Amino acid sequence: MLILLVLFILFPAVIFFLVSNTINAIIVSYCLAVLLFIFIRRSNRKEIVLLDTTVINDDRIIDFINSNVYQQFLLPRFVIREIDTKLEKTKDKHLEENLEKIKQNKKVKVLYRNYYKIKSSEFKMIKLAKTLNAKIITLNFNLNKMSVMQGIKVVDLNDMYERLKPTILPGHKITIFLVKEGRDKNQAIGFLDDGTTVVVENGRNFVGKRVNIKITSMLHSSDNKMLFGKIPNEDILEGKL
Repeated sequence: MLILLVLFILFPAVIFFLVSNTINAIIVSYCLAVLLFIFIRRSNRKEIVLLDTTVINDDRIIDFINSNVYQQFLLPRFVIREIDTKLEKTKDKHLEENLEKIKQNKKVKVLYRNYYKIKSSEFKMIKLAKTLNAKIITLNFNLNKMSVMQGIKVVDLNDMYERLKPTILPGHKITIFLVKEGRDKNQAIGFLDDGTTVVVENGRNFVGKRVNIKITSMLHSSDNKMLFGKIPNEDILEGKL
């Protein structure tokens, strides 16, 4: 309301009295006010993200919604119906609980819009995304590719989490639980949350404990990553472990 008052009353009045006392000044000022109003509305508009069926059963979607990456999520009614149909057959409690958590989340709104003439839920999602100028978050490879071909922006949940993973480089210090002894003398093995193996050179005496280690090197392969590190001498001497 304040923005409308400034743009369409105060702004034209200032132009009229201070610049030119003519009708042309009022017309020009109102045209500028409209342009400024459109610019402000677009700059303040929240990005809309549509939730696809495939992400509902993924526990990561709850954390993703609660993050500050996007502010507005829409859960289409046809997605809910598709999940309800699946629940009638599978009785999947986990899927049912996830759906309820998502529906109750304050950032999520259920969108009661359907395209009855379109049979495929994938094409419905594409149509809806085009209509609302929205993004789609999905794990569906086919929907991802079709959406990109239609010029629709897609958020792949797997890719998003890969990009958000913190990068651990040589010289970084991390805390890790040592699970077992390593192959070589005095080695111990631990694992990161994503399954990455961490080999600790001087950690055999600390198996079964959580320790602070310093990464010394890393080994990459086509399908795996392995980190190497050691417990800093000052940590051992000071009895921090």
